[in-house]
Amino acid sequence: MKKVWILLLTVFLLQGCTSAGQRTPSTPAEPEKPPASVPSQPPATTPEQPPTSSQPENPSTSPEQKPATETPGTYSNDIFKDVTVKKTGTDTFEVKGKAQVFEGTVSYVVEDGHNELTQGFIQTSAGAPAWGDFTHTIKVKKAEPNTTLSLILFETSMKDGSRRMELIIPLPEK
Repeated sequence: MKKVWILLLTVFLLQGCTSAGQRTPSTPAEPEKPPASVPSQPPATTPEQPPTSSQPENPSTSPEQKPATETPGTYSNDIFKDVTVKKTGTDTFEVKGKAQVFEGTVSYVVEDGHNELTQGFIQTSAGAPAWGDFTHTIKVKKAEPNTTLSLILFETSMKDGSRRMELIIPLPEK
């Protein structure tokens, strides 16, 4: 009986030693991603600049790292460029620009910091991956006289309906 116990104990130990050396993780470990930073101000409003002869283009450079020239009164991000807003009347604003959005649909909201005053969508001349031009007139009246209106342009996610790539533009007072 003693021999049987020694034999069984030896088998279990040998099996444990051989299977311990063959262990592999069931899923590969993902590299840690840096936390997303939230800017305290609206996103940078710089359109892309074509490369010059003194600057070789680096295809691995992200759009945020590309040097750009900024025209006063124009706003841009990854899916919007050359967006301008002009006050055309007492409560009307004209928005122009280019967008690279799914099915050429730009969504917008105008808010005063507390309330959404109006919302809607704008159809561009082309859908992604092409850049489509758009022009739209927005009529919105302030709820309170001492507030500042902001136009938020965005693409609506087809996956979950969330806002993607928001571009926040303060509407001009004059």
